[in-house]
Amino acid sequence: MPRTVELDEFTGKASILIDAVAAGDESVVVVRGGAPIAVLAPLGAPESQAVLADLPRWEEWVHEVRESFAEAAGRALAPQVPLPDPPLLDKTLLGFDPAAGVIGSDAGREYLTLQLERLSMPVRDEELLSAVYAAVLRLCEDKEQVYEPDLRVLAQEVIAEAPQRLRLLAVTVTSSTGLPATAEVTLELGQGPAMRREHGDGPLDAAFKAIQRLTQLEPVVENFSVVAATPGRDAMAEAVIGLVLDGRRAVGSGASTNAIEAGIHAYVNALNFLIEARMPA
Repeated sequence: MPRTVELDEFTGKASILIDAVAAGDESVVVVRGGAPIAVLAPLGAPESQAVLADLPRWEEWVHEVRESFAEAAGRALAPQVPLPDPPLLDKTLLGFDPAAGVIGSDAGREYLTLQLERLSMPVRDEELLSAVYAAVLRLCEDKEQVYEPDLRVLAQEVIAEAPQRLRLLAVTVTSSTGLPATAEVTLELGQGPAMRREHGDGPLDAAFKAIQRLTQLEPVVENFSVVAATPGRDAMAEAVIGLVLDGRRAVGSGASTNAIEAGIHAYVNALNFLIEARMPA
């Protein structure tokens, strides 16, 4: 638990308290008349990293992760300022080398398969893999450089449009102090849209429960993180979630100006990869 100090006490002990926070020993909540007015947290703590990333509604995200997913939060990927240079992929390894007259190859397709597996985004279906590979080759033509996140986005888009896969159609969440949160989720399940309303400890917990009831799948949330993909108070939040089901692990991402919606999109995308991982090779 963070240490709470009155403003008058903080004024006299500021140097000592700041040193303790900087050492990573504890967080400090400064109060005035019993009401919190400031928080001091170590640089690596979720609170401070979220501020550095200028994450939209970061307080809500921190509460959601800690209250709804206490087990996962202990292993959660702390929000970080987005890396300026994500891992770059070698186009030639992907089978794209126009100078050599190569635009698509069996070796490139195999390399893509291995990369998707490594990133916990397995694609077992041969037709789906062909569609993802075709999209990757088009991207190689359009972009001078291709990065790992590009593979995730393309794979998620292709799988979401495939038959018998999940697609988020609509979500509405409500939350009031002292009352359980409510989420209403509508998914495309392959046989048409289906809607479910559930309550939870927070909007994310309620939404995930609704998705679990709709899909009859209950994966464990292994880790969850959110970063600001764009700067500013109206920043685009990007969520990444790791799910485990029957010993299989999958990672999904989602983006939205609302951190909660980004998390829900990430959850659905990760579920699609888990469904794909259960398909026969």
